[in-house]
Amino acid sequence: MFSRRKDGVAVTGALLALTLVTACGGGSDDAASSGGSGGGSGETETVAITAGVAASQSSTALLLGIEQGFFEDQGIEVTIGQSATGAAGITQLINGQQQVALGGISPVITAAAGDIPVSIVSGAVNDREDPAGTQYQTIVPADSDVQSFADLEGKTVAVNSLQCCWEFWIREAVEKDGGDPSTLELVQLPFPDAVTALRQGEVDAISTLQPFATALRQEGFRDIGDSPAVAFDNPENGNTVFYMSQQFIQENPGIVERWRTALEQSAEYANANPEATRAQIIEQTGADAELVQSAPLPQYSAEIDRDSIEKEGEFLVKYGVIEEAPDLDSLIAP
Repeated sequence: MFSRRKDGVAVTGALLALTLVTACGGGSDDAASSGGSGGGSGETETVAITAGVAASQSSTALLLGIEQGFFEDQGIEVTIGQSATGAAGITQLINGQQQVALGGISPVITAAAGDIPVSIVSGAVNDREDPAGTQYQTIVPADSDVQSFADLEGKTVAVNSLQCCWEFWIREAVEKDGGDPSTLELVQLPFPDAVTALRQGEVDAISTLQPFATALRQEGFRDIGDSPAVAFDNPENGNTVFYMSQQFIQENPGIVERWRTALEQSAEYANANPEATRAQIIEQTGADAELVQSAPLPQYSAEIDRDSIEKEGEFLVKYGVIEEAPDLDSLIAP
């Protein structure tokens, strides 16, 4: 049996300024109504959409695209809503409180496996190899005896979520490195709290993302590897997506194509203009400007990574969250 968490870990200290979207989250508390059903690029009625996203670099391309008018060009009026996570985000989508959400793959697959009608409509951000570091890192103290994922056997590791992507990735990385993932003691902690726990020696390692990883490495902590890159066998995996309710898609013919067109233009703009992208991250998150300048940016993309979605479904089955993964064609909007 796999250990799900280790209780009683005290977490103290202030939160870091920037909390990125968890790869298992998404959602919004604000409501928006459709201004009409669109279809194609001709004379289309404007469709009003509330996008449930976190104040994070994962949503930066979307914000830049709104500013550049890419969504307006497609007849989409986007309002940014406050984010929820996991099941809460899915609920808000189904209830019509939001029309599109940004989050991880796991909640969408879990919802679809439970016959909740949601569909992935586009990618969002991809991991990538960068001289400044990868987007996802597993951080240990400088003097730790942990040199590889296999060395995490029996160690206490903080992850952002259990029975979801962050648990799966670290277990897969340990197993593929020849270790026994069942010996891990996993602690569920928000990213800023995990940083504090690592600094205070309350955990042996944390599985985290940017810019937390860069901040810790600047303090002398070490990175032993990118767990999702290992889990997916792909250093450029796309594990964060946008998704909509099937009802909204059906009521607004052509909305998926229009969304993808605008988001791809937004992604291309963000990738081609790193200074504008970093400025937007600083503005939307209030993060330390020097840290944002030194941390690597993700690869923004509207393209859907079908292989990563398929493997995430396999992880959900392997670790007992669902009995059977839905067919890919039923998960992804045409």
